[in-house]
Amino acid sequence: MFFRKHITWIKETAKAYCPIVILAVLWLGISMVIINSLNLNFSVITIMSALTGVINNIIFVLLAGYLYTKRNNLLSKTVYFLSYFFTILIFYSDTIYFFVTSTHIEKVLFDNLNNYSITGVLYTTDKTILFGILISFLFLMLLFRAPERMHNFHTKNAGILIITMCILANLVNFATAHVYPKALKEEGFDEEAEIETSRNLSRYLLTESVTVNFMREFLRNDDSHVTASNQLYRVAFSAQESKLLRELEIAVSEKPTSSPKAFPYEKVIVIIAESFHRDYLHFYNSRIPMETTQFWDGLVAKYPHSDHYYTSNKPTTQGLNSIFLSQSIYSDDQSFENNVTLFKTLETNGYDTVFLEATSQYYNDEFRAYKKRFGMHTYRAKEDLERQGYTGSSGWGFHNDVMYEETIKILEQNRNNKIFIATKTIDSHQPFPYCGLSEDDIPANIKEQDKNIYLKGIYWENITLKKFFHDLEKRNLMDDKTLIVITSDHNPHPSQNDNYTRLGQDDLRLSPAPIPLIFVSKNLQPFDDFSSKTFASQIDFAPTLLGILGIPSPPEFSGRNIITIPEDHGYAIGCVGETIYYWSKDHQITTDMYSGKNQNDSEKALIHWVQDSYVKYFHGNSGNKQQ
Repeated sequence: MFFRKHITWIKETAKAYCPIVILAVLWLGISMVIINSLNLNFSVITIMSALTGVINNIIFVLLAGYLYTKRNNLLSKTVYFLSYFFTILIFYSDTIYFFVTSTHIEKVLFDNLNNYSITGVLYTTDKTILFGILISFLFLMLLFRAPERMHNFHTKNAGILIITMCILANLVNFATAHVYPKALKEEGFDEEAEIETSRNLSRYLLTESVTVNFMREFLRNDDSHVTASNQLYRVAFSAQESKLLRELEIAVSEKPTSSPKAFPYEKVIVIIAESFHRDYLHFYNSRIPMETTQFWDGLVAKYPHSDHYYTSNKPTTQGLNSIFLSQSIYSDDQSFENNVTLFKTLETNGYDTVFLEATSQYYNDEFRAYKKRFGMHTYRAKEDLERQGYTGSSGWGFHNDVMYEETIKILEQNRNNKIFIATKTIDSHQPFPYCGLSEDDIPANIKEQDKNIYLKGIYWENITLKKFFHDLEKRNLMDDKTLIVITSDHNPHPSQNDNYTRLGQDDLRLSPAPIPLIFVSKNLQPFDDFSSKTFASQIDFAPTLLGILGIPSPPEFSGRNIITIPEDHGYAIGCVGETIYYWSKDHQITTDMYSGKNQNDSEKALIHWVQDSYVKYFHGNSGNKQQ
């Protein structure tokens, strides 16, 4: 009845405030995508969260529209349009990011945003999708309307009313979301209360203003909580903390040890695949067709490997930092002149060290930053490979076939030398991995699968790795003094893209998550006592490799030699942003490093250990102040 009576007024209002109506409808559509992707139930609380999100996400344009109705001049109209333009741009950017990561835009996006990453994404994304995004964006721009004559739909205090409405909506939503789980718990429905509390974390994605989040992440300083290295000191662990840590299998004063049957391999090659999950392998995930990873699976079945090897930090530079510096926390201060790294330790023990990068050396200034932080003797990137005559670079950089060919050339040139090569590939980079094969060269069971972009990319990884090992054998480079280690820089983001979700759920939905770790050699002497069931993470990589080679691990490293760790005493550590992750056979912990909210004594002890490991990197085991 109300709508019939006021239909004309509603139509005129919607027309006058067309940009605001468009944004409200657009955010409701995005909310439906989020709800569907996160499997949220359509409860009253979820609907309230979505409606609160509408208000939060149109508030700036709403205020700009109100300003235009008050001023009705060119400047206010320009502000109105720009607020509309940038809000939709952020909507699009955030939604695309959500499809890849299942969260709103994070600081890491801005850390890695440059012309090389943009080129890589554009190259690997389906051109039809790109065209659709562009056309829809332009269409929404053309829908912008700011009437020349404004009706008197606003009151004198409409600005205050808009802000008040926004605040009240958030207060009601906040109160409802937090009171309901407590009410359930008081009534004895503990499990339902836990489920509702978990849902609230997902509902927050509906209510949050993506514009505010965008600006906050853009301005956020990840190092703000990390004390400058010249102000660091170590705080002694209490007897209670040491006891709690022992229950987590963490020994405060533990030092990495060499493997009992260490062997000084003269050639060590580490293949670091980009964003490659353990469960990309059929060996671990039956939803991956057997043909997709037949060679990888054969390596896992035949050679020593870890079934529970986790990402310690992400994205790429942070993950490499965990591998080469044995550190879970990442900061700029770790990049100092005499820092301790895996590369430098190997060089001290007679190895030449090489890092091969598929992408441009100018990506985040890596040709300077990586040499300073990681300390490799030789750094080669896309530009160096082009000077050597390689062609075919596209998207993110050179593809696996070129990277493996160059690795083999370096090995041939160093037949009589001790050398360590870390080859970082890029073809499995998100949002869409690369496949360099024609449709005729892809098995029918893969190409006939629905949503098979990821499957094709994984198959390409399988085929190129198989050829790499074939070429090693063909050129007599795979002897008993050569060790090949296969791993990843970090796990992929748990994307909402159908091509990713069809791979399965379980650990593929986690972040951080397990990644491959496989040791391949004709001489497996050091691995006699190694258990594949031992939990470990990237901070254990450097101590483990040094232990295999019989080289003492520097006291600055925080990881362990997992070859010597019994299955029941293993654990994995991750630290992404401000969140610490812990996994073991019997425990799983996720806790915020700085908030201090609702943390038990075990979590506090774990935080102390992670922070102490960071401080130890600058001081080793000497010269530490105890408190």
